[in-house]
Amino acid sequence: MAKTDQLGAPAANSHQMGRFTLNRFVRQEATVAAPVVWTNMSYITQIEIGEPSWDYEADIFQQGGGDDKTHIRRGPRWDGTLTILGGKAWTDLATFYGQTWSTAGTGVLSLRQENDLPVGHWEAICRDSDNVTVLFSLVIQDMVIDDIGFTNQMDYGDRTIKFHTYHEPFVLCSGAEMVFDKFNATPTTAVYQMSSGTPVTLVTATSHDDWDYDTAVFVKLKDKSDSWTTKRVKSGITIGASGTITFTTGTPAASDVVSCLWAKVSA
Repeated sequence: MAKTDQLGAPAANSHQMGRFTLNRFVRQEATVAAPVVWTNMSYITQIEIGEPSWDYEADIFQQGGGDDKTHIRRGPRWDGTLTILGGKAWTDLATFYGQTWSTAGTGVLSLRQENDLPVGHWEAICRDSDNVTVLFSLVIQDMVIDDIGFTNQMDYGDRTIKFHTYHEPFVLCSGAEMVFDKFNATPTTAVYQMSSGTPVTLVTATSHDDWDYDTAVFVKLKDKSDSWTTKRVKSGITIGASGTITFTTGTPAASDVVSCLWAKVSA
């Protein structure tokens, strides 16, 4: 490397365009399956998520330390916006809740959200101009839909659905894709086989605040004994190289549901 080095022209795929993105979604409360099938999301014109905001920030000093300090931040929240073709926003909203929006199913979609629970997980697969070759993916875990307003202007306008998450979004490399597995708990065994073979190493969890495992975004347990509360299992689990989730403590009880979001090498 020298100060006189010359760089060539950038590759064509360094110019990434949103029109070639495949957006897909999986519901956290989907029917148990391994793997759960993702839903391709039509009618999306843009997805945007900002940097985190924090519940608490502080500078920590100590006497004798002078101006040297430690800055801490707690309670992250990421806010985002989905922009959807005007006539189909409500079709996508129904997908988030697993509803059939019709006179034969659910006739009303409320614009007011009644809880702060995640509806599911999003993968925006950003592709080259051939509309096939994957460049990278944006993954948004634990999306919580916000209250929705309504604007009906004179001429055409897209509609927006705002959302937030308390767990970090991330970008996934081109050779991998997300997998979501759900299992009915079986108290007689502590081992659950992930659906698609060897999981991809995502991070070194000990170096990241919001990660508990190197090879899974999360493992969750929906606990019947706790009013069906869904919690992240942050310890007492090992994930094997061959794709096994093993409970070393706190084996789930009958009727509980185990779920795991992870990545595999793309087919």
